Amino acid sequence: MNADRTNALLPFPGSKRKLWPLIAALLGQVKPIGTWPETAFADVFLGAGNIALAAKTVGFGKVVANDIAERSLITGRALICNADTRLARHRALRLLQPAPEIHRKEPSVLQRLPAPADAVLRRCWAHLHGGTFVGVERDLMWLLALKLLLRCFPMSLPTASDARHAAAGDFDRVSHRRLGHYLGAAAGVARPGTLLRIARSINEAIVPGAAEVHGLDVFDFLSRVEADVVYLDPPYGGTQAYEKAFALVDEFIGVPPVPQSAFSSRRPPLDDLVAACSHIPVLIFSINNSLLDEDGARALVARHRRVERLVSVPYTHYRSVASAEKNRKNRELLVLGVR
Repeated sequence: MNADRTNALLPFPGSKRKLWPLIAALLGQVKPIGTWPETAFADVFLGAGNIALAAKTVGFGKVVANDIAERSLITGRALICNADTRLARHRALRLLQPAPEIHRKEPSVLQRLPAPADAVLRRCWAHLHGGTFVGVERDLMWLLALKLLLRCFPMSLPTASDARHAAAGDFDRVSHRRLGHYLGAAAGVARPGTLLRIARSINEAIVPGAAEVHGLDVFDFLSRVEADVVYLDPPYGGTQAYEKAFALVDEFIGVPPVPQSAFSSRRPPLDDLVAACSHIPVLIFSINNSLLDEDGARALVARHRRVERLVSVPYTHYRSVASAEKNRKNRELLVLGVR
């Protein structure tokens, strides 16, 4: 997929952007490219939106995506469902202008932002909660504001332990490796040029095509969806849950806390997940080898359908949170199954 289009998405960890060419190649083995315009593609865990957007961009006849998190649904409505509405330059710049006064508690993430980024994001938050924008434009503006917000933090994680120290100017307590990020990002976010570049990247990701986005429990979604291909990329089991990592983002959006997904536990219901896709002819299942090895991943899918192919791909996590040894062994397993 065009790199400019991936730049429009939120930089969530665990994104499968680099895997799309391999996913497309695997699908081509059982679904020739010429049939894709008549093929419905279901992305069960939308996340950052990389796979759903790629499927729409390459011309699948319909893309149906799902996620329970509002932060993902914003991207879904702004880029996956949206086929023609774009951000006007003057409307994007409205985020930097004085905002209406709103009577609600400010989100705590604003206290983690160094000046002048705090003032900019406070205006964004007030505009988006104060009714300045509506409909698809509001979703596009939310996506723009969230990209500005996440730029302010190392690895795009607002829970960074030294964020409060950077915001307070207590730089002696900020890692020297991260100080430049805090100061540079805070200054950059306040520049109109930064906002306009992000708006341009969002506009470049808007492509024609039929799509739906749902905010359902995964098993509820699978019981309803009609598709020819399903892609499963559940959260990594046994790691920090997205609900915890992005709790401050959810507060900024103004949604209540989301219960931790069962798929983030050490015993995720993977067998039930694959079984719930039994009505969909083609399945691609993506899993990290920290939870299942190749034999385990193959056996899981084989209990429910014929395994056509399994591919193991070297996959590097953030070097600041994963050792060189762990990254040397880390693999993403892709299993292609058909019924």
